[in-house]
Amino acid sequence: MASLDPTFPARHQVSDSERAFAVALGFIITGQTDEAELLLDSLRGSHADSLVSAASRVLLTAMLQYQGKWKILAELNPSALVPDSAGGVRDKAGVEAWASAFENVESRTISFPGRAVSLPLTISASGAPVIPVSVNGRRRFFWLDTGSSMSIISSDVAALSGVEALVTDTLEVATATGRVAARPAAVALIELGGITIANSTAMIIDSALMQVRMVADTRNPDHSVKIDGIIGFDVISRLDVRIDYLNSVVTFARPSRPARAQRRPRNLFWLGKPIVQLVTQAGIPLHFHLDTGAQETYSTDALLRKVKVRTFSGERRLVAGFAGAQKIKGTFVDNLRLSLGGRLLIFRKLLVFAPAYSSFVTLHGVFGSDIGKTGTVRIDATNGLFLIEPSGSPELLRP
Repeated sequence: MASLDPTFPARHQVSDSERAFAVALGFIITGQTDEAELLLDSLRGSHADSLVSAASRVLLTAMLQYQGKWKILAELNPSALVPDSAGGVRDKAGVEAWASAFENVESRTISFPGRAVSLPLTISASGAPVIPVSVNGRRRFFWLDTGSSMSIISSDVAALSGVEALVTDTLEVATATGRVAARPAAVALIELGGITIANSTAMIIDSALMQVRMVADTRNPDHSVKIDGIIGFDVISRLDVRIDYLNSVVTFARPSRPARAQRRPRNLFWLGKPIVQLVTQAGIPLHFHLDTGAQETYSTDALLRKVKVRTFSGERRLVAGFAGAQKIKGTFVDNLRLSLGGRLLIFRKLLVFAPAYSSFVTLHGVFGSDIGKTGTVRIDATNGLFLIEPSGSPELLRP
């Protein structure tokens, strides 16, 4: 299960519940979310295998969140929302707590013009792609951040745009650098050029926390970069997105299903976070979390356990993250060659880093915003595609 290998039962003796879980996992990877939802719902109540039951529940909540089925998700386990002795909920960052706040929000609707929409792209000081958006008619600049499962709006921008919290309770959102207090909201109208998004669920975060703290060298004081808001994967996953880093343009289009003969193998899927599958030169599959809001691409210890690579010790002067930052001394991968959609990527001086969040899924790394240095990044979650379309050299070189 941790290796995301749905073919495992075909090669080993496993229980019926494990075999069924592998089938559900295969449904998720191939984009059959409705089929996965039904099977996981039947497995989550299994008393024969507590591990399968727990993992099924985790994936089921991820599927329901991904599809915006907040009411069903809120009814999944009401006991998870029982107040604790401090008057809060058991897990303020738990998806059930957010579902309780969003269950009565009308379904999100997206309206597309007759053509693709292009918007100017700027890159924040932390490396994240930034685009102009309109929130209830007010123009602001938001990150495009696949690492955020939901869209986020700064409290000062929310106040100016007439976006109010849905409940009085303060919940939490888990980030790569820890937890941050947040309040659930629904944004009446977000506009991306000619694309309009109505009734979009979102998180309101205090504007004092909506910044990236940058670590400068010892000669300069630390400084912060303000964030108006974030277009998260809840919106990105419903668009066909091309981020052209070299020409400073982001293009959004309505996703379309190509003819069967023209379909590419899927390499992007959702397991509580967007995951990209790559393959080593020896044919070993690796799984990276897609996080365009992260400053750089890095690997995890899991990669070192699965692939033989040469490493060295070093220091990364600048590692920034949402609401936090670190200066890292540690291990680096000297050279790593991976295939993405049939294209060779070469990573050099790849930091080995352990993110703050955890999952039962074994992730081998994170794709950060630096992956766009060689051209255009395409994200089409509808068809399960993540591609890097280079301008010039077919390689991604780590500086």
